[in-house]
Amino acid sequence: MEKDIREHRLAGEIDRLERQYLVGREREIRLFLERLAAGPSAGSLINIYGTGGVGKSYLLDEFRRLSAAARVDFLLADCRALPLDPAGFCLQLLRSLRYPEQRLNNLRTDVRSLTDICLDAIREAAGDGKWVLALDTFEEIGELEAWLREQFLPQLGPDILIVVSGRVPLQGPWLVSPAWRQLIVRMPLEDLNYEAVKQYLGRSGIEREELVRQAWNRTRGHPLTLSLFVSTTLAQAVPPHSSAAIGNAFAQAVNVWLKEVPDAAVREAVEAAAVLRHFNQELLSFVLEKPVPTEQFLQLTGFSFVRKTDNGWMLHDMLRDAIGYELRQRMPGHYDRLWKRCVTFYYLAMKKTSPGQSAPWERADWVYYIGDRLVRTLFYQQFVRGSTEALHPGNWPEAERYVGNRLASARDVRIVGQDPESGERFEYFLKASDSVSPYRHLNLTELYRLDPGIVKLLRDARGQVCGMAAVVPIHERTLDYLLARPPFSAYFSSLSKPELERLRTPREQAAGYFVMFIEVSDYSDSTLCHAAGLTFIQYMLSAGLMVTTSPAIPFFHAIFRGLGFERVKEVVHYEYGDGRPTPYFVLDTRGTKLRDYLNKMIALAGIPQDRHDRDERFNLLSRREREVVELLIQGRSNLEIANALFLSEATVKKHISNIYGKLQVKKRAQLLHLLGERPPSSGR
Repeated sequence: MEKDIREHRLAGEIDRLERQYLVGREREIRLFLERLAAGPSAGSLINIYGTGGVGKSYLLDEFRRLSAAARVDFLLADCRALPLDPAGFCLQLLRSLRYPEQRLNNLRTDVRSLTDICLDAIREAAGDGKWVLALDTFEEIGELEAWLREQFLPQLGPDILIVVSGRVPLQGPWLVSPAWRQLIVRMPLEDLNYEAVKQYLGRSGIEREELVRQAWNRTRGHPLTLSLFVSTTLAQAVPPHSSAAIGNAFAQAVNVWLKEVPDAAVREAVEAAAVLRHFNQELLSFVLEKPVPTEQFLQLTGFSFVRKTDNGWMLHDMLRDAIGYELRQRMPGHYDRLWKRCVTFYYLAMKKTSPGQSAPWERADWVYYIGDRLVRTLFYQQFVRGSTEALHPGNWPEAERYVGNRLASARDVRIVGQDPESGERFEYFLKASDSVSPYRHLNLTELYRLDPGIVKLLRDARGQVCGMAAVVPIHERTLDYLLARPPFSAYFSSLSKPELERLRTPREQAAGYFVMFIEVSDYSDSTLCHAAGLTFIQYMLSAGLMVTTSPAIPFFHAIFRGLGFERVKEVVHYEYGDGRPTPYFVLDTRGTKLRDYLNKMIALAGIPQDRHDRDERFNLLSRREREVVELLIQGRSNLEIANALFLSEATVKKHISNIYGKLQVKKRAQLLHLLGERPPSSGR
């Protein structure tokens, strides 16, 4: 008896502690309580879904506690432990309902009889009130799903609240049925936001703001990884930013996610997708240097940790980092090869387009791959939900309040980050006066009259103003203003007359942009830095010329260098009121300068130009055709190539014909010359 009391008390204490660490799920809890109190005639099916480790089972435990508090019976069945045939399912449920074992042994085993008995037992347990049946890990239910949907669940009655939890939402036949469409209440689970992460860490005894931001940056609010991260930090007494804490949490998170991916070929595709920010079938095939079959690609995009975007598909942020980290440790050469293939893909895409023609996401992805580690760490560490909004009379008071608050409450800031690849930390110091210096010359009315689109407000996910941008387009309507007003005038006055005339383009075809500033309220907040950085990158390569200036402090100048900007020689201004000369930085991609810029950046990425030019030719060929070309370079005859590749000689001739056609050559000597190779001495 005492043992039962102790166990009951222990279970109660565990429940209390687990509830304490449940954060960020207020909306889901409110919805469940509404359904629980809706009365016996308002039957519905709550469908919880989300990627592995997002907290579905943890939330079900809270639903169980809430049901107990409301004196409602709650039966939870884990589909991984259920027999996957209707008779076995019914017997398992009857045992969970404490159906007498002796009577179970005497039951008939035909499905119809067992189904009726099981349904009667549930109705008896429910009585005149509510009753909850929850099915967890529903992705493991297999062929039993059709029987549950068509035979079992429809007979439960409106007094039974059904909860189905799995990695993917109920779809297909569930949505074909008008009845199920009406009854299903979708409950997608997302990662925790920053405030929820901060709350969780506070309850774990981690309250220092710097440590909270580090944990947020490393885990992206993924609940399982956050829990592993904290447990590793506390149990092993290692700093939250150490490679040990990161590696342990990442390794365990990867194992949870990749349980969905038993197939080796698909896992290879997942690893390649982890190196990409966005992917589609074409890009994945390019990076892997072999065709990705459509069936395999559809399997990949069906996983719970893959989501569709306007730009293709992408892995869950945390999984992409976790797999990337693990792959870099295990196969650094392979990871480097995949990364350089990504650089090459976007290099080719950018070369084929003139400035302004490539999609914004392509520009952002190109910068991700060619930017240095500071750029990737600051601007690409999490998916940011927010928006930019042009200044207009309706939001003018908000803009003025924001500027006033920034000038009044500016403070010194330490900007701390960590490179996700090397684990190397960086730190910059930004003085309060430097962070608000651009506002000293800000005249909202003047800029609005010049062009209503110059000033934009940056809003966070809640719609609050968190930053401001002032970007002046360069064209015939703005050039005289830029020549006359600080801080623009020193740069434009240094240009020759032919150069200035080249900038007098029609208004609808801006020659470039002058970025006065893109500023956020708190530079120590990585989410805000990310939003500002992507806003800056949206302007990069969208026009031929981009000019900017900033106080002479290392943080901003390091970003400009990392993006490939060049400092303008011997031209400065003194308009920020501190007496220091302030330089200009320029990125010029007009005409042939785009190719020069691209070549410079791929060289910085570690891809030699001569090798890259040859690789570019090869990119037109299939994997088999490239193998044939490699053997042709070695001077092999058609017969020797056939023997080496286990092909017929006729097939080799067909491959060579295709190669000639794609590379627009007519004979072997021309092919070798095109690839920069000498013809073989044998003359074959």
